[in-house]
Amino acid sequence: MSYPALVGGLALPSDFAPSIVFAVLYALLLPLVAYRVFDRRSRTTLLIGTIIFAVERIIIFSFRAVQTQRVEKQLSNGLLKYMQISFGVGFIGIANDLVNLLRCLLVNPTYGLEKWEEAPASRTKETYFQAPEQTDEDRPKERFWARRFSDFTNLAFLAATVPGIIGGGKFDKGDFANTDKGREAMTFRYASTSVALFLMFMIQAGATWSKLKQKRHCERAIRMILATSVLTTVVAVYRLSVMFHKSPSLDSTAPGTLNSPGAKASFYILHILPEWVAIATLLAFNTRKIFGTGIVGDWRGVDDRPRDIARREKRKAKQAAKKAAKLGGGVATPDPVLCASA
Repeated sequence: MSYPALVGGLALPSDFAPSIVFAVLYALLLPLVAYRVFDRRSRTTLLIGTIIFAVERIIIFSFRAVQTQRVEKQLSNGLLKYMQISFGVGFIGIANDLVNLLRCLLVNPTYGLEKWEEAPASRTKETYFQAPEQTDEDRPKERFWARRFSDFTNLAFLAATVPGIIGGGKFDKGDFANTDKGREAMTFRYASTSVALFLMFMIQAGATWSKLKQKRHCERAIRMILATSVLTTVVAVYRLSVMFHKSPSLDSTAPGTLNSPGAKASFYILHILPEWVAIATLLAFNTRKIFGTGIVGDWRGVDDRPRDIARREKRKAKQAAKKAAKLGGGVATPDPVLCASA
């Protein structure tokens, strides 16, 4: 009897060095994380998932390094489940952040001059997105479908995340003789990764469509989202290519158990390294500026209605009055001479 092999294998003494290396590499991203959080010109909530992932990876590789030195931790059921879940859905979280960036990429070019104020790019200083000119038409229908496409993709990523969590949670050192449970674990893992891979192709298709069909598309944003989505695609393809392997026991080093030196090297090069490069890319560049996200991205489900526009204009008028009063040292009063002449 056998059970699906652990992706990444068991944490053996040979895993100590790469675990330390990747814990340090992720720790080196912390200054970038802090900068993106505190710098108002690059701060955006669309990177929250990416930031959490970067911090979590420091934790998981620290645990993995400890496992290589302590047998009781190496065979811990809690850490076994945690690592299989984290490795199984971590790259999906990165791709999910890309969906929100793709939404801004697709929506920003659809705004005409009269509606530009609603675009997330209009709230981004020095954005790479070109502001519309008087002759550029507003395309609300295209904007509507870009939002629905993003909504669907976001929901579909949930369909990839939940099976990944369930599949990773089914790993238990006492169940490696349970064929039925092993079959369930393998089914959930393949379902999760397959759906994620399909959705990554959708992200790439959306970015390519923008390049071909949208006149005011942003080349930098398209290149960046294609590059990062390809990196997550590498992870998905790697997982699909190794998850069929089985192991007779948790600590077996027999061929096909993903515990060999070659299998370990493939794991770190094709699974862990692309994740780190994707995260580093999203943090190293000003994502807010490149994708024109503003602070919260394209949060509107539909365009503003007349009453929403009236409310926004009223709010702007109040803010302008407060600013004028502050600059003038008090509330402006009418000039009596001008009033008399009037």
